[in-house]
Amino acid sequence: MASKVTITLFNGFGIYMDGKPILESLSNTRKTKLFLCYLLLNKEKPISHKELFELLWSGEDYANPGTALRTLLYRYRALVENAEIDALDNSIISRRGAYQWNPDLDVSIDIYEFEDAVAKAMECSASDPKKPELLKAAMSLYTGNLLPDSNEEHWVVPKAVSLRDEYVSVALEYIELLKLRQDYNGVIDVCNKVQEFIPVSLDIENEMGLAMQKGLEDDEYRNEYSTFRNAAKDMVRVIGGVKEEMETDSSENTAFVCEYDMFREVYRLQRRLLMRTGETMFLTMATLRSKIKDRHEPLKNERAMSALLECCKHELRMGDSICRYSDDQYAIMFPVDSYENAVKVMERVRMSFYRKSNLNEYLLVYKITPLKNSKE
Repeated sequence: MASKVTITLFNGFGIYMDGKPILESLSNTRKTKLFLCYLLLNKEKPISHKELFELLWSGEDYANPGTALRTLLYRYRALVENAEIDALDNSIISRRGAYQWNPDLDVSIDIYEFEDAVAKAMECSASDPKKPELLKAAMSLYTGNLLPDSNEEHWVVPKAVSLRDEYVSVALEYIELLKLRQDYNGVIDVCNKVQEFIPVSLDIENEMGLAMQKGLEDDEYRNEYSTFRNAAKDMVRVIGGVKEEMETDSSENTAFVCEYDMFREVYRLQRRLLMRTGETMFLTMATLRSKIKDRHEPLKNERAMSALLECCKHELRMGDSICRYSDDQYAIMFPVDSYENAVKVMERVRMSFYRKSNLNEYLLVYKITPLKNSKE
């Protein structure tokens, strides 16, 4: 019988074979572990080298990001090979300019087992006698919050919140069935279970309080319950709409382009955030100059500026900002840990412009200066 490999992301990262931990040294190599976890959380799609590099080396600059990523992949594959884990052979596949967790691999991943169980339970009608057990089974698969030792990573938070909300929704659905049976002790047990993982949930606290009042027979408690539940449902609808509006941005994979007034406001916000990272915000003025004296061709100059903007958008990171400062200048703002790395960033932009634009009659010159942070 083939050995079964299980990967856990709830309550911490771990890989197990037949219930025994394997590849434990992965947890000692932070970037390799994060590299693997990110691919696992996005296993249905290839992740570009650029996205992975920005994720793992944010604020750092490397001449060859691809080499850094290949090193992580080599380390992971070497661990698998040395441990002779055949079930994980070819678990990370290379695509053109991207890596992906092999979606066809016969490996159990706890968060997806949970999501499948939730979907199966929610598909059942309230009258289906199997529904209570399906809901209970789904709840049992949530064994802790997602990657608690990596919860400072910005990409962990949205998925962790989504899974937590699913868990609470399943619990509330189960509670409704228990209330129909007037099993208020059962409601309290479910609430206690949820609060082991999610100490603060107004929905669960409300259900706990109502159950401890021994039922909803009193009109006052029934009205309070109805008002609270309706308000909670409305909040879900409202926050969902706001979230969708805020996340709708076709340019989200490139640097942020804005007007100068917004550029200044971004700096004021960023300098407060940078207190936590120790990085410095650098301001760059990038200017295009024609090599041909006294030549003024507005349309061609504008085409050159557009080409430079595209290079800036794609060579900089998502958190960097760009604004048009004059007819032939862009102001660019980005955080890095040193002046030397700031120069490397702009050299990358400059070389990209010369390589891609075919506008050899223009010179790109720039000046870099650090901006004050909120401590200065």
